[in-house]
Amino acid sequence: VTPVSTMPGHCERMRLPSLGTESSSSGASCGGSKEHHRVVVMGAARVGKSSIISQFLYDRFLSRYRETVEELHRGEYELQDGACLTLDILDTSGAYQFPAMRALSVNTAHAFILVYSVDDEETWQEVIKLRDQIVEQRGPMVPIVVVGNKSELADRAVS
Repeated sequence: VTPVSTMPGHCERMRLPSLGTESSSSGASCGGSKEHHRVVVMGAARVGKSSIISQFLYDRFLSRYRETVEELHRGEYELQDGACLTLDILDTSGAYQFPAMRALSVNTAHAFILVYSVDDEETWQEVIKLRDQIVEQRGPMVPIVVVGNKSELADRAVS
């Protein structure tokens, strides 16, 4: 468990194995309310989903590509008002070889982050398909954030 100073309040993070039992970190002392949200990160393979999560939760940049099947990460934050916020962030596979696993991810999420690579038009088309599937399954009011990744690359295919 690593404290972080970049988030408001106190943050402790721990990585949990996917589909494992939920456990909580003993480091955060919450005097107020507790909120728990599940965010699912989706997108085509190699768009940088794991790198975004690693930078956000662990302050680390992943320089080497490693294919993800599914990984669950947890960030626990003690906010300034004393409330605790737990974020379960599900890093999904870009291969989508398991449709039942994808459907379960969509059904159990509170919010979605859809990631595409700005240098690959096909990854943008995948985000459009994912958004349509999510809205079809969950309705139009579910929170969705779309992230264009790899913006430092010169060869933009999506503007």
